[in-house]
Amino acid sequence: MCLLCIAFASWVLKTADPQSGDAWKAVLLANVSALSAIRYLRRYVKGEIAASEKKPNLKTLCYS
Repeated sequence: MCLLCIAFASWVLKTADPQSGDAWKAVLLANVSALSAIRYLRRYVKGEIAASEKKPNLKTLCYS
């Protein structure tokens, strides 16, 4: 999902005509897509960290 957003933002910026008056819309859309991808990645990483902390450590269970 996030790679798709980043690819879309890159494509929008490459195909936008910088001389047109609507170039700011393309830049805004690309920035929103990139920020959305970054927020998604941050939530995913935090979820992975929380899930790994909840798992019992097998070494401590075996050697206790």
